[in-house]
Amino acid sequence: MLDLYYRLAWSRKPEFMGWEREWDDKAHTGLKDTEFSFQHYGEAQQRLTDYRSLGTLAELVMNQLPVAQRPSFFEMAGYPMLAAEQMNRKFLMAQLNHDYSNRLMPQEANWAARQSQEAFDSIAALTKLYNEQFDGKWQGMMELAPGWCALYQQMPALNLHDNEGEQEPLLNQYSEPERVTTLPLSQFKPIDADGHQMRLVNGVGYDWQVLQLGEPNERPIASITTNAPRFECQLPRIDADSVTIHLYTIPFWPLCKGRQFRIGVSLDEAAPQIFDHQPKEYSLQWKDEVLRNSAIATFRAPIDCAKSAHTLSLLLGDPGMMVQKVIVDWGGLQASYLGPQTTEIPKSDR
Repeated sequence: MLDLYYRLAWSRKPEFMGWEREWDDKAHTGLKDTEFSFQHYGEAQQRLTDYRSLGTLAELVMNQLPVAQRPSFFEMAGYPMLAAEQMNRKFLMAQLNHDYSNRLMPQEANWAARQSQEAFDSIAALTKLYNEQFDGKWQGMMELAPGWCALYQQMPALNLHDNEGEQEPLLNQYSEPERVTTLPLSQFKPIDADGHQMRLVNGVGYDWQVLQLGEPNERPIASITTNAPRFECQLPRIDADSVTIHLYTIPFWPLCKGRQFRIGVSLDEAAPQIFDHQPKEYSLQWKDEVLRNSAIATFRAPIDCAKSAHTLSLLLGDPGMMVQKVIVDWGGLQASYLGPQTTEIPKSDR
């Protein structure tokens, strides 16, 4: 339960689902629709399903405990899990309401609006229960009053269509993406580590694992070449003359002044392209990286489509970099927040 709770919050914390930036100019503040897509990769539907599974588990465990122990479980785990479920439901259903309104589907829009309002009311009921348990022992620890500058506690604006009734929509079903793949991190192999700790780390990242290129206190690589310590992954034949590689890294600061935070990418041993992550604190880039728990680098690389297989290399520059997602696109990537789900590469193509 905790793994699922933290994994879902890793990609977007419940308090960031309003897609607002606090302490910013008017163009970048205020509640907005999320970037989770209902149309592509089924990611919004999957998020709702995962949170419903989490809420169901929390309720199941709580109801199996002795009555005297239930308030303690609710205070420590039940409330944050159930409230996180409803916070995501509130914003994603409001987004769906806006989408159906724009598509002139009033009955579906009304259904989504009611779902969003029910989620908002559920958070209020959960908070009331939290504060009343044990004769008010934790009264005031959880509060729905408007934040100083945060808006996520509020109800997002909804489009209501009078006299139209409701109809539950049939949401798009997930289909396998074409001409794009998200590489399984477990299929990357460390090569020529040269004393650096090159490893797969579980329990962190969008898919709950990351590739770590060295420990932060190890010596950096002066010049990143194709012979540097690296992770390699074999790609299948690609029927295009170029690809776009999207590298989702975990944003860090360099270990100390004078150090950089570089990682290299090379396709079929071509000259490395370098990502040097140096955001300015409190810049829009820095804020976005904090909100999405990711710094994204994009590379364009030519490719020989006559080859039956290709090698993608992630090259160590400054130790400590963590890669949580690698997407290779040759013309099929659709707009979404997390991109396609991981696609296993058949052994015959590796």
